[in-house]
Amino acid sequence: MNEVPGNEAAFGDASVNQVQTAGVQASDNQAAASDAPAARAIAHPHSFAASAGCAVLALFAAIAAWLVPGLGHLLLGRWGRALLFFFAVGGLVVSGYLLRGNVFPPHSGDPFGTLGFLADAGTGVFYYFSRFFESAGPDVSRAAGDYGTRFIAAAGVVNVLAVLDTIEIATGRRH
Repeated sequence: MNEVPGNEAAFGDASVNQVQTAGVQASDNQAAASDAPAARAIAHPHSFAASAGCAVLALFAAIAAWLVPGLGHLLLGRWGRALLFFFAVGGLVVSGYLLRGNVFPPHSGDPFGTLGFLADAGTGVFYYFSRFFESAGPDVSRAAGDYGTRFIAAAGVVNVLAVLDTIEIATGRRH
C-alpha cells in the first residue's frame, strides 16, 4: 500500500511517519514529533461544525418524516422510499379507519391506552384525520373494528421505523 518501507499505517489511520499536507507526503525526517497531532487532524477532516450540521439535518428530516410519512426520505432525495412509506402508512391508516378501528385519545388512564396513543400518534398527520374518518366512532364489537385498531397501530410502528431509517440515512450510517 505505502511505497516507503516502514510506513505501514493501520487502515484509516495516519501514521506518525507519514504526514499529508496539500497532497505532498513527508517522511519522518521532515516531520517533527510535535506535528503528529496535526497529522491526525488532517487525516480525519471531520469537525464539530460538520457533525452539528449533520445532526440538524437529521433532526429536521426526522421531524418531517414523522409529521408526513415519507417526507423525510423525500427531503433526502429518496423518492422510492418516500412513496413506499407514504402509501404503506397511509394505506394501513385508511384501512384501519374504514374498518372502524379504535383511535386512542392522548390522555388515557391505563398503560395500554397510553401505548395505543403512542402507536396511533406515530402515524403523524394521519392521527389528526381520524375524526374525519371516524364520524360514527369506533366499533370494536366486531372483528373488523378490532383489526382496524391493529392496522392503525401497525401504521404508527411502520412510520416510526421510517423515521429511524431517515435518521440513519441523514447521518450517513446507511446509504
